[in-house]
Amino acid sequence: MAVEEIQLRRALCSASLGYTAYHSWAVMARQERRFNISRLLEASSNVKRVKAERAFRDLGEVGTTAENIARALAGLEPDTVATGPVTGTSALSRDLLGRAARALAEDRDLRADELGDLYVCASCGEMFEGLGPEICPVCGTVREGFLGFTSAESMGTRGPHGIMHALERSSEVLRALLDGVDDALLALRPAPGKPSMKELAGHLVDMDGVFRERAWLILETESPELPLAHPPRIANASTYQGQTAAEILAAFQASRRQTLSLMRGLTSAAWHRTGHHETLGTVPLTHQGNWVVSHERAHLIELAQIRHDLLEGNDDASGLPPQLVPEILEGE
Repeated sequence: MAVEEIQLRRALCSASLGYTAYHSWAVMARQERRFNISRLLEASSNVKRVKAERAFRDLGEVGTTAENIARALAGLEPDTVATGPVTGTSALSRDLLGRAARALAEDRDLRADELGDLYVCASCGEMFEGLGPEICPVCGTVREGFLGFTSAESMGTRGPHGIMHALERSSEVLRALLDGVDDALLALRPAPGKPSMKELAGHLVDMDGVFRERAWLILETESPELPLAHPPRIANASTYQGQTAAEILAAFQASRRQTLSLMRGLTSAAWHRTGHHETLGTVPLTHQGNWVVSHERAHLIELAQIRHDLLEGNDDASGLPPQLVPEILEGE
């Protein structure tokens, strides 16, 4: 094997493992609500993804689509070469990860003033903090060719229509998830430290109130400072254990009606009004809309899983209406 090919295969192996590691870590950071650290790790994963794809192409492993399908059917089995460290391999990466480590030592996320917007060159994988250069100094790609990992889009890129559609459908999805499950099962915690279906549903009620408050501040005041207090944690939802499913669902529906009343008919300019949060930075209303939608989506999937596990093998249990499954999984 030629020296150049060995180097390319080493780069492919290293970058592929690095991509998997950073992406998996980003998912966990998001679950722990360390949103800025998750953004850093997701940008880092894309650095590795771009480099892996470039090495894969340079090895001649990409042909026409017909050739690629034929190779996929035949079973791709590339040679691999031992590699050294696969993460924290650049000065900027070590600097950024060091900032994250210091924040986590204080049991918090990175603040907005500790992490700028991140950009990754889509051609070579070079990463920049802040606006970055007009031209990538490594490969000459223009700034328009960079991948952005910005605070304003860190929660998702749904527009007003997509946000409103998701907000309008949540009540029906939640009703279907709670329907047909015995009240005692709804209060059952599936494992130590894991919330019950009632607690998860109650948590959604609490979080809708947090979103509505922030949205009102953004819409009614000029560049407001959004509440710094951490949104209600699931542990705070234990008070819902004593309520019936009908009471919890009614509370969510009442809260959501107020939220939708506030949000309906907003202009594009209104959706792009901003507020400032110590951790999230200066963010538009679309950011907060994506935040609550992505948060709800994660918990609706969790509710669907718990429901399935509780009712598995129960012939009398009704399944979810098929048309609701795409609603829960929108964005997958």
